Amino acid sequence: MATIEIEKKFLPTPEQQEALLKDAKIIESKAVTDTYLDTPTYELSTHDLWLRERDGVYELKAPPKAGSGSYSGTNRYHEITDPRLILQELGLDPNDTIDTAFNKADIAPFMTCYTNRSSYEKDGFHIDVDSATYDDSEFTYALVEIELLVDETEAEEADSRIMEFARQYNLRADGVILGKIAALLKEERPEHYNALVAANILK
Repeated sequence: MATIEIEKKFLPTPEQQEALLKDAKIIESKAVTDTYLDTPTYELSTHDLWLRERDGVYELKAPPKAGSGSYSGTNRYHEITDPRLILQELGLDPNDTIDTAFNKADIAPFMTCYTNRSSYEKDGFHIDVDSATYDDSEFTYALVEIELLVDETEAEEADSRIMEFARQYNLRADGVILGKIAALLKEERPEHYNALVAANILK
């Protein structure tokens, strides 16, 4: 059965974050560098396909069905790391090496994001506290993500569980809270951001 990551973003106040993390078990703190890739015309991201490279490993986040990725209130994605499966998902030749296939498709880096992340577990939920900076930018962004990894058939239940857990700490889910990449695009790269809005990937 397919496993899916259910994730919700929040922008808590310091007091809310302190309450959320009280008695949480810290799993790790780390610095992460992610380089995101797309075509010059944003063919991947405008189809809600998020391709990144971390520590020499490519990962593709793909929604399990149309309309269920970043446009929804709670994010739902399959995470694919097998190079052949990534190429298949992107409609590229799986017999090519991944770098060769990307070159043929004009897929190249468009952003590097540096994240200081502290990860916690509490009441069965995974909590990431992120602070992000970006290559060639003075923009910074901080947010909290609450996540569950479940079978795809349990996605709706997981949505409700995350929101019920968040409400215990008065975390608001009003409106659309941008992820780290979308936040930078909105701030500094309006052409790319507006393309995502036009494609109904972002509101």
